[in-house]
Amino acid sequence: MIATANATILHVNDTPASLYLGTFCLRQAGYHVLEAVTGGEALKVALEGRPDVVVLDVKLPDMSGYEVCRLLKADPRTRETSVIHTSATFITAEKKIIGLRAGADVYLTQPFDPEELIATVNSVLRLRRVEREALANAARLEEADRKKDEFLAMLGHELRNPLAAIALAVQMLGQKDSNGLSEADSRRRSIIERQVSHLRHLVDDLLDVSRITRGKYALRRGRLDLNTILHHSLAAARPVMEERLLVLKEALPEEPCWVDGDRTRLEQVFTNLLDNAAKYSPEGSVITVGAHVDADHRVRVSVQDTGIGLPPGEQERIFELFAQLETGLARSRGGLGIGLTLVRHLVEEHGGQVAVFSEGPGLGSTFTVTLPLLVDAARPEAHVERVETQKGEWRILLVDDNPDAREGLSEMLQMWGHTVVVAADGHEALSLATPGSYDVIILDIGLPGLSGYEVAEELRQRAATDAHLIALTGYGAPEDRARSEEAGFDLHLVKPVELVEIGRVLAQLGPVKRGAHPRQQARARSA
Repeated sequence: MIATANATILHVNDTPASLYLGTFCLRQAGYHVLEAVTGGEALKVALEGRPDVVVLDVKLPDMSGYEVCRLLKADPRTRETSVIHTSATFITAEKKIIGLRAGADVYLTQPFDPEELIATVNSVLRLRRVEREALANAARLEEADRKKDEFLAMLGHELRNPLAAIALAVQMLGQKDSNGLSEADSRRRSIIERQVSHLRHLVDDLLDVSRITRGKYALRRGRLDLNTILHHSLAAARPVMEERLLVLKEALPEEPCWVDGDRTRLEQVFTNLLDNAAKYSPEGSVITVGAHVDADHRVRVSVQDTGIGLPPGEQERIFELFAQLETGLARSRGGLGIGLTLVRHLVEEHGGQVAVFSEGPGLGSTFTVTLPLLVDAARPEAHVERVETQKGEWRILLVDDNPDAREGLSEMLQMWGHTVVVAADGHEALSLATPGSYDVIILDIGLPGLSGYEVAEELRQRAATDAHLIALTGYGAPEDRARSEEAGFDLHLVKPVELVEIGRVLAQLGPVKRGAHPRQQARARSA
């Protein structure tokens, strides 16, 4: 609280008796009091003395108290000062409205009781204290939110880097030695692949929940056949189901179900629902995915299991953040308790709803996702993307500070026939990237010394800007992608990346054109 002895009050009144009596009462109460008899003097004293409260008569010789109040609130140096309007004339509702609109906090009628004046000043000071504390708390929360975002971005990068190295090594092992592995070793490799994939999804969910629950993401919408989304999600879930000895069934419509949605996010919805069903289903349970179109142009997708079910109280809170069933089975399956929260937010962002129903413990659960269908649902023209592997075409500079990831990807790229030079940091990359030396530069962003953004910006200012710049990084938020594009990257890939995806990207790159990069040319024209 603002202590009375430390609070400064500016008393403004051109009537000597009223000025004396008001100032006397305020000083008796322990306030430090400044005085002014005109509006101009009040503004000057307010700037010099920075009072906490201005007790301001509305009738002054040079300007009205309303105008003084308006000017105080318009000046950034005095806008936080509280104002109490006083008047010796009858106060109408209209006058009160004028004063409040000018920025006053309260209105007093003269002559007022000294105790009323002191009580009003105290009340205004308490309100001012609360407002200051609220603003300070808001600033602290905003700073904490910013630090949390920075921490999550760093955490995602640090987790994805080792995951990328592990995933790459396992994929290479599968490509090189799949025929020579024993059945036991092949099974062990499959376990590593599945667990790396599981860890990657956990990292993605951890980062996504912060962005999605605060609306810091954007859907990349397009016309999609929901059946295709469901088939992809089912294909991803089958290995986990088989590992846990679960039976996976499907009952999907034969006709396409066209929706306006984000392919990646919708696959995330159904993958999370299937993972949730598997997590809470004991061995031998049946999980059924069904879909049907309603007469109201909506498609309803159900994920039904015969697992442990839900008590009524859990059905109310199952979509809350970090909600998990208090069972040994749930904890043995792991998870962060955020998958269903993501499902709810993503479905609602697509204009749909998600619901759960269970008859009780031991009787299974059914999750239902309802999405609007496109009214004009004519099948778009099919587009078949052909990717042909290109051998020995690119001269590649690979920049990554993780030696395992750097060595593994370099080996794979050379196996594909490319010429590869490696660098461990940004300074080394800049020293190697002489004009015309490379066709492709694959660049990590979280590098020591110079960040990948800084390296890309420097490269785009050189004659070496003819090279294709690809960001291969653990930073995958929308703002990270936007920043990499601004820095001059042509593509942004998030670790861990499947080898087939890297091969597809390299196969689709166009021929290198020597000369200034298009983004650099555009900047030159704008300059």
